[in-house]
This record gives sequence, C-alpha cells and structure tokens, in this order.
Amino acid sequence: MKFRATSPLRWAGGRGLALVAAMALAVALLVGPVPAGAAEANPGGYQLVGLGPGDLDLMTPRQVRAIAEADVVFCDAKTRDLLAPLVDLMGKRVIEGYNLAFPFYGQDCAKVSPEAGKRWGKTCAEFKKMQADFTALVRQEVGQGKRVVMLSGGDPTIYGPGVWTLLALKDLNPKVVPGLSAFNAANAALKVGLGEVIITAPFQKDGRADTLENLSGHDKATLVIFMPRDLEALLERLARVNPPDMTVAVVANAGMRGHERVILGDMVDIKSKLSGQDLRNSLVYLGRDLARSQHRPEKPGGQPGQGKFYLVGMGPGDPDLATLRALEVIKKADLVFAGRDLQVRFASELAGKRVLDGYHRLFPFFGKDCAKLSEQEKARERMSCEEYQRKQAEFVALTHQAVAQGQTVAMLDSGDPLVYGPCSWTLAALPELDTEVVPGLSCFNAANAALARGVTEGETSHSVLLASGWTVDEMARHRATMVLFTMRTEFQKFVDSLSKHYPPETPVAIVFEAGFQNEEKVMRGTLGGIMQQVSGQKLPFHHLLYVGDFLTNEKPF
Repeated sequence: MKFRATSPLRWAGGRGLALVAAMALAVALLVGPVPAGAAEANPGGYQLVGLGPGDLDLMTPRQVRAIAEADVVFCDAKTRDLLAPLVDLMGKRVIEGYNLAFPFYGQDCAKVSPEAGKRWGKTCAEFKKMQADFTALVRQEVGQGKRVVMLSGGDPTIYGPGVWTLLALKDLNPKVVPGLSAFNAANAALKVGLGEVIITAPFQKDGRADTLENLSGHDKATLVIFMPRDLEALLERLARVNPPDMTVAVVANAGMRGHERVILGDMVDIKSKLSGQDLRNSLVYLGRDLARSQHRPEKPGGQPGQGKFYLVGMGPGDPDLATLRALEVIKKADLVFAGRDLQVRFASELAGKRVLDGYHRLFPFFGKDCAKLSEQEKARERMSCEEYQRKQAEFVALTHQAVAQGQTVAMLDSGDPLVYGPCSWTLAALPELDTEVVPGLSCFNAANAALARGVTEGETSHSVLLASGWTVDEMARHRATMVLFTMRTEFQKFVDSLSKHYPPETPVAIVFEAGFQNEEKVMRGTLGGIMQQVSGQKLPFHHLLYVGDFLTNEKPF
C-alpha cells in the first residue's frame, strides 16, 4: 500500500456559487475591505501562509486577507485556480516553481551521498540554486516595499515544505499565518476527544530517540503518524511493539467533504480493512482513546425533518482565526451553546440568535457513577457530581428537542474542540443524533506560528509531543520537542519534571495569548534559566510552554 501526494487544497464538495457567496461575505464581515493604499501604508515583508488541509471553507479570514493584501504570491497553478472563488490574484505577481525547494537546505552538497543526492529528478546543487534564486527574489521585492507570501497546505510548521524559508530569510523577520493541520481535520473525522498526542512520522534515522518504536506504548497518549507512504511496512513496525488489541485508525483526505475516509480497527484486523481502499493523503492514529471514537460509517445522515448537532471549533485568539466553515454553521444555527468569552468574540455573528450559556465546561463526571467517586475526586471540581450530571442531562434534553423540531444546534468551543476540549463529551452524549465536528485551529497551531519555527524540525527530534501537567513526567523521558498545555498547573512543576530529562541549556519558549495579534508575546530562554525569567510574574491562563532544540536549529530535516 503506497501513497501518492495530491494538492491539500480543493473546492468544498462542489457546492457551487451559493457557498462562494457565503464564504466571501463571511470574510468581508470579519476583516472588512482591504484598505486602499495598504501596501504603501505598511512596509514590505514576507509571510508563510497556511491554507489548511482540505476544502476552501477550512481557510480562515486571516489567511484570505494575507493573500488579498499581498503583492507577490508564491504558489502553484493548481492552488491559484482553486483560490479564485475567494481571492482575486489578478494584478499580483504570482510565481510558481519554488514551493518544493526545501531538499538539502542547510546541507553541504559535497557531503551528500550519491544515493541521497537526487530528489524528484533534481540534484543537491540544483536545489541550492532554487533556494538562492527564491531568497534573492523575496529580498528584492521586500526591499521595494512589497508584501510577499508563500502559500503552504495545512499547518506550515508541521512537516511543512516552506519552513526553510523562515530560516533563510530570518533577517527579514518573517511571519507565519497559522493554518489548520490535517491533524485537526482528522480529529474531527474521528469524533474523539484527545488529550496527550504524539505527532511523528515513520522516519528511521540512526541515533534518534523518538522512533515509532520508542514512542509507542503510552496508554494515555495517541500516536499520530504523518506521511505513512508505505503503510504495510508501517503497520509491521507498529505490530512488533503494540498489543494485538491496540486500536488503529487511518484517516484519508481529512477535511475534504465527499472524499474523507475513516477506517477503524485494531492491530490484528486493520490490514484486511484497508485492503483495496484509496488512502491518499492519510494520517495513521494509534491509541487507547480511539476506542471512544463516535465515527459511525453505517449511521444515516439524519431522518427527514430532523435537525443536526455541530460541535464547532472556533479557533484561538481573534475572530479571524475561525474557519469559514465554522462561520457558516453559526449563520444557519437556530440554537447555539457558547461560553461568555465566545459570545463576546463573536457578538456580531450571534446577534439575534438563541444563545445559551452555562453548558460549556460540563465534562467532569460524565458517564461515571457518582456513588463510586472518592472524596478527593469530588473535591477537584466546582460543582458536585450530581450537579454536573443534571446540567449534562439538561443539555441533552434541549438538544434533542431542537433537533426533533428540525433545528440546527451548535456547541461552540475554543481552539480545536478535540484536543483537551471540554465539550468533546457532547458527541458521546448524543449517539443517536446526526452530529458533525467542525475542526478548529488549536492554540498549538497559533503558537507555532508565533514562534515562526517548524516544530517538527528539531536537530535531535522530528516529533512533537502535546502534553499536560498530568503526563509531563512520563512524556519528557523521550527528550523530543514538547508543547505543554499548562492549564493552571504550577509552572515550577513543569520545570522540575523537564529538568529530570533535559539538560539546563535546552532551549525553551513561552507563548502568551496565542492568536491574539495585539496581545501575543513570546518569551525565550533556557530550561535552566526560565524560572528566573518568569519570577514575580502572574502568568495568564493562555500560555503554552515549548521545549526543544527546534527553537535554535538552523538545519531542518
């Protein structure tokens, strides 16, 4: 089973002119018209723009505006044509041929072995010339006050082919416009809430500690494998280090309506289930949490006259990081569940709608027997187990009533609703209804962009681990790149746990208020010195801690 790559950006299921108009209106409402003379009013610069993994409506208004305001756009002809319904590229300089110029960046061609000396029919020297030509073009245009963008599918900081440009042009202070990853879209397809996640690829490099074999075996973590080009070989590797009953999922064409495929199984039967399937653009998931997936391929798409329930990721930070699909769902929703913060951020979109508060963070004790809980478990939460379960039952009753009346119901959640999402329980609570998850940018995607680095491009690690205060001790032993969702955990705990496994000179960064353009900040330091840097400061709730040499590595994979 081999895969071939295809363009990650495509038209949204052929829904035609009505959707074009709806998406264009959503962009206009959120970001307004491009100001006349914007290029003259602002200095030139370079941006790497993520486009998301699938359909056009998984783009965000911020991405659309970055392209609309650009003078020079690096993209291939297919992407240019696909973007036409949203962005008029007429009058811009559009340059093709440089979006896959990354091979051998930072390497000495004289030291490249003959076996590895060619990629896609080009030599190391030819790629070096492409890189030099690209950087010269960008410097020339930026020097003339032009805005230059390179377009990249998915999240450009996760195995993105344009990451090298951020290093080559670092003196220009390049920016990244975050994009939805295939990972976010595949989570939505699987309909399962994830906590700890290990993002990796099936590379086999001598001396690497973060191999598939070493990263397997965490009961509390889900392994997400990008670029599974030879699936048979990958499954054989996984079968050697995982029990037969370990749950496996393959998600193909994540984010592409009408083409998305989800195959769930275990290590014993997954090969037979994959036989004969078209699995281009796939991700492979492995982990115990997948057994809770609410994906039901046999389930009909709802009964005539019935409505539908959407769990909607609204992204982190500013409203222009919500996807066009999310905004479309809000527009048609009859009943919306939203916390106070989201009601403020999306006040104009929610105006005139029935909006209910108080049902956002209700996951504690879902599906548990209150009588069997310890006093310690009960003491952790602000309400009793019985109170939580009463509110959960209220939510289910309200949703069932609305859907039975043919209404569209939306639960809005910040970020990616299935990565540490407090509302993911709603999918399991509504098994008999027609449900859909609208993927959202995670604060992780936005913080990656703030760092303007490839998080999978470490010198000693090509993987990235998403962890929390509950698992930092267990996950840190891999000494891979880590992103820690702090969630009110005492900062000292993270430093103490990390210091058991990483040397004090390990680079670290804290990203505050990721996605809020006027508030976003990055603090950089080392593991041994970061406590002194934050001493005396009250850290805001919205901050992520990054650990790993990707922060200083100048030679990406």
